[in-house]
Amino acid sequence: MTAIADPRQSINASVYDISPGATSVDVRELLEVKLMHLEAMLVMTWGVGGETFRKQSAAVQDGFMWSCHAIVEECRELANLTGLLVGDGR
Repeated sequence: MTAIADPRQSINASVYDISPGATSVDVRELLEVKLMHLEAMLVMTWGVGGETFRKQSAAVQDGFMWSCHAIVEECRELANLTGLLVGDGR
């Protein structure tokens, strides 16, 4: 996968820079991975896993949900990048 040259978060900048050879397929694959990460995390918030989650302190729960939100923002950024790469011939 060549989508990411230098992943870095910044409040006022893009989360990702596109590698020169990146294609929309590369970005979509990374988006799918991020969505799988988010899904795995959220499974821990309901059912049997949810019982353990709800026993955590408010600070831990807030941090966990903030992390989920950060992944959502990354997915939005990646979704926007796929639009920039539409003309890559793939």
